[in-house]
Amino acid sequence: MEQKTTPFRLLLVDDDVRILQGLEKIIYNHFSKEEMLIFSCENGLMATQILSREPIHAVITDIKMPLYSGIDLLGFIHEQELPCCSIVLSGYDDFNLVKNAMRLGASDYLLKPVDEGLLINALKELQEAANQLPALSEQSYSLNSILKMQQLLESLIGHSDIPLPDADSFRQDHHISGKTSCLMCYVDIKRALYSNHLTMFQFLTDRVEMFLGSSNEIALLNPAVVYGRLDTYWIFLLFSDETPFAPEKVLEPFLRLLDGDHLKYSFTQAWYTYDQIARADEDCRKGFEKYYFDLPYTALKEPVSRQDLSDCLDAAAASAASYDYASTIRDLEHCFAILSFLHPSISEVKKEMNQFVYAILNRNPAFIPVISTSKFTDYDVFEHIEKSENLSVLQKRLYSTINYLIGELIQTMENKDDYVIQKAKEYIHNNYQDNLTLNDVAAHVFLSENYFSTLFRQKTGTTFRTYLRAFRIEKAKELLTTTNLRIYEVAEQTGYNEHSHFVRAFKTLTGQSPVDYRQTKN
Repeated sequence: MEQKTTPFRLLLVDDDVRILQGLEKIIYNHFSKEEMLIFSCENGLMATQILSREPIHAVITDIKMPLYSGIDLLGFIHEQELPCCSIVLSGYDDFNLVKNAMRLGASDYLLKPVDEGLLINALKELQEAANQLPALSEQSYSLNSILKMQQLLESLIGHSDIPLPDADSFRQDHHISGKTSCLMCYVDIKRALYSNHLTMFQFLTDRVEMFLGSSNEIALLNPAVVYGRLDTYWIFLLFSDETPFAPEKVLEPFLRLLDGDHLKYSFTQAWYTYDQIARADEDCRKGFEKYYFDLPYTALKEPVSRQDLSDCLDAAAASAASYDYASTIRDLEHCFAILSFLHPSISEVKKEMNQFVYAILNRNPAFIPVISTSKFTDYDVFEHIEKSENLSVLQKRLYSTINYLIGELIQTMENKDDYVIQKAKEYIHNNYQDNLTLNDVAAHVFLSENYFSTLFRQKTGTTFRTYLRAFRIEKAKELLTTTNLRIYEVAEQTGYNEHSHFVRAFKTLTGQSPVDYRQTKN
């Protein structure tokens, strides 16, 4: 006889009835009513009453609700030790709320408007966990044990001002004194900030368990371990009275597992004592700087220093202040090459880049309002400097933002057209040796190709192509009379790849061949 499956009992809590109806519709698009039995209510107080009389597998709750908030509800579930998982659904992207929710047992924190795929995956994980509760209990993966381990970690490394009996017991049980040796490993989990907390804890705890049983060296250390999450890191602490092996030798099996999972990590390069945990913490955080400097190596023509970096950034600021985007990018490319070579601290990189922006503002106050109004947008330059996770991302965002800021300012100029033509001419004069096109110059002054072509003819009385040719021939005349360069070399230095094209253009404008012109002028 086939055993009847017990439906997963889910409680939805939100003060917006439309959200409750929408969630129910989404869930029943993926689960039958035989698989999922849904209850719903409009505030946390009503939810506590349902939880007191109904066996519930999981709760999905809003954070901000009248009478009894989602945090209050999570606190009730935690205090009553109800066998119930919880997911927070909130419109507030605030890590303090995330942290408080996780402390109180929430297994996930999803943002509104909810991503349907994330919600359904989270429910499937909870449904699977509900079917495996005995196994989870045997492995001490309950949310209550996670919270205790979290509190222990925070107490041990000084992130909690509240002394915990569990921390004292841990030290006593494992004979940990101020001189006990310690290793620390940080794992970067910022990309999974809102992923399932229980799953993340199980995943990384499995890695620790595999590591502890991986070698005879680990067994000889007889270590005591603590692990958990702080901010956007998962932290693993190992205590031992024995230090016969180098840290990298001890942690190598664990690091190999992290490499296989493509996780970024940092670990202490030396044994610290328990009294030096704050220094170990600083060492680990600093270790992530190796991931920040990710730009490909660029060979520099000569040795560079911090002064070279400052000078280069100053030149870039001057170019940006005069709305010369091409020169700004050229100077910044050199700056990023110097940063990749020097590898200053991340805080020093941010300081230099902030000073670069302030240098632009000091040179041209017109940038102040446009930078101010760009705050909290995709072009928030200070936010990019502060939050970019590596140099390549910072470089990309900075180039895009400067392009936007210069474009915005040019559009607001009263004599914009005259200024645009002036900048176009400057660009032609500085780049005539290259294979310069109409589109190149139009892009430099933030105009479409057709509009720039028409505007250039209106303002100069000639076409872009005619102007460029005349400028190149003037430069060629200078070279013919002041240097001994061969004719093909003069052609190359004035932007002509084809010798015959150069001769034809020169003769059209001067009435003479380059050879005849040189002879008549010498």
